[in-house]
Amino acid sequence: MTYLKGRRIIVPNINLKKFYRICAFRNISFKSVDLNEITFKKYLTFKNQLFGGYIKAESYSIFVEKLRKSILLKLISKEELTQLVNKPLNPTSIHVLFKKSNKQISNSSVKALLSLLMKVYLLDHVKIIKFLSFDEEERQDRSLIYYYLSRRRDFISVKRLKDKFWDHPRKHRINDYLLGLWLENKIDIGGLDVPRKTCNDFGFTDIPPDQVDKFKSVETYRVRETGELKARVLLSDNNKLYPLNKGD
Repeated sequence: MTYLKGRRIIVPNINLKKFYRICAFRNISFKSVDLNEITFKKYLTFKNQLFGGYIKAESYSIFVEKLRKSILLKLISKEELTQLVNKPLNPTSIHVLFKKSNKQISNSSVKALLSLLMKVYLLDHVKIIKFLSFDEEERQDRSLIYYYLSRRRDFISVKRLKDKFWDHPRKHRINDYLLGLWLENKIDIGGLDVPRKTCNDFGFTDIPPDQVDKFKSVETYRVRETGELKARVLLSDNNKLYPLNKGD
């Protein structure tokens, strides 16, 4: 692990959408993300501190996952977050915590860090620490969604399901969870015409286009770095979800 021991940690106030563009897109200027030049330079410095430069993130949700991991790797560890559970969530607590790890941080950066931890759901507003492993988070999320679907007597659209889970911290990953449940043969998705075997062989986002050129529920895209043409499965808000009762 590469924590920034002995170095001053500087965290600017982050707009995640703008930070995503700065981290994952090339040839971005301060004008293109509607920032002043000084703030833009702070974002660039923070990007280099976390990632060492440009990162590959094909979507905003992928970027947030990578950002979470980098924060835990570079700024504050799971163990340090755990120590905050029974302490006041204020700059003093963070200062004391970081001093033990030989990390220096200003009051303004502490406030920005706390805000960032909440924005990426490593902390929430009632100070519950969100440091489960990402695999465990996914298993729990999928189990929760499947439990909800399995108790229904009829279908529900993807949009209505998302409305039910509107306040879930990882709502942006619901499509991924549904496709995972579908691949496990736990639910059917009306209108999804790609064979399960194809997704089992290639995944949902890295499919050779010639494998799915006859199907409607896919789209093609070019990998930004290589120009290679790929296909990925599309899940529409109008798709209907049907739980499969294994006991029948």
